[in-house]
Amino acid sequence: MGRIKLIFWFSLGLTLVNFWVIYNYVFSSFTSNPSQSIEKCQPVSTPKKSSKEIQLNFNIMDIYRIDVSCDYIIRDLGSKISNEFVNKNKKCSASSLNLDLNTKIQNSLLNQKNDSYIPFLNKSVPFDPFDDNTQPEVLNNLQLGGLWKPKLHPDKECKLDDLDHVVFVVPFSRSRYDNLKLFLINMHSYLQSYQYSFSYRILVVEQIDMDSKFNKGRLINSAVKHLIESKENADCIVIHDVDLVPSAGGNKLGERGDYRCRKMPWHLSRKVFNLKMNHERIYNQFLTGGILSLRMDHFVRVNGFSNEYFGWGAEDDDFQIRMFNTKLCILRPDLGEKASFMMLPHDSSKASNSRFSYLSNALSRQKEDGLSNIIHLAEIKSLKYFKSFTHLQVLVKKINR
Repeated sequence: MGRIKLIFWFSLGLTLVNFWVIYNYVFSSFTSNPSQSIEKCQPVSTPKKSSKEIQLNFNIMDIYRIDVSCDYIIRDLGSKISNEFVNKNKKCSASSLNLDLNTKIQNSLLNQKNDSYIPFLNKSVPFDPFDDNTQPEVLNNLQLGGLWKPKLHPDKECKLDDLDHVVFVVPFSRSRYDNLKLFLINMHSYLQSYQYSFSYRILVVEQIDMDSKFNKGRLINSAVKHLIESKENADCIVIHDVDLVPSAGGNKLGERGDYRCRKMPWHLSRKVFNLKMNHERIYNQFLTGGILSLRMDHFVRVNGFSNEYFGWGAEDDDFQIRMFNTKLCILRPDLGEKASFMMLPHDSSKASNSRFSYLSNALSRQKEDGLSNIIHLAEIKSLKYFKSFTHLQVLVKKINR
């Protein structure tokens, strides 16, 4: 009987100790002030080699806390931190409204004034992006390769070299052909009528071996590697989904539609109007997919995107982990009253079954998996300069998954 009592009291004591430890852990997680350690945007902890599922949840929660803190800092400082690095080293800031925009040309296709932007959504327009003979007149202001340089106001002493140069990197597969047509028409129209000055190029990078599943990360890494090797002086790169275009409002979108780089990576597409579903959606503040503007040195610092994600999903989350791990916060514009971007209708992609497995060990792969090893995993097979865009075709190494 004495032994039974001893075992009973020992078990009860152990239970109470466990309860106290768990209570303190849970209570401290709610009462601790994450901003004390997160204000400097510290990297998240390196995952242990134990349960992947547990580590996945732990890492994602750490990322969420960091992102909330960064968002809080941005609100505190107002627009100062957002715009601090816009045109930081530039000598002038002239309006990019093209003085020679042909009103007749604009009206013939988009029925708009020469100083505003109205989305064009008729996918049956007789325009083949891969045939320069079918280019709509609205694209006549472009130089070969989808390059545009604003005509500066004569009363401002500005040179084109004084303005930012932005390169739009657009991952693409032929299943989104109709999206590409509308994307090019709308983006060029919007960017040429916007109030801020910068020159730009649209770079479409296409995966040509669709026997393999779509790999967005390898396409983006291949495109940036090409930009680095070609020595194009890109102040800013914008990773842009082909199914997103600016919403109505033209230059009234203000900073919500301003693609230029900030001090930190700049995520623009948190609020999107889905044309197929006919509703507006506000994505949670922890996503960075859709449209992300960042400086070239930021992309190189995080070693680009992971090359491991085939199919839809999680490659953007992995990229976000890399940014936080290298002390980069994510800036976002104010949501405003209406959606800043519209999602063009398209068929949904099938989610990858392995995406969470790779996401769980994202930090352990960052140094070796990305821009640094893309040369072994993808090959640029062709480079062509069409009127409305520069076209890279990339062969992605096939895998069996």
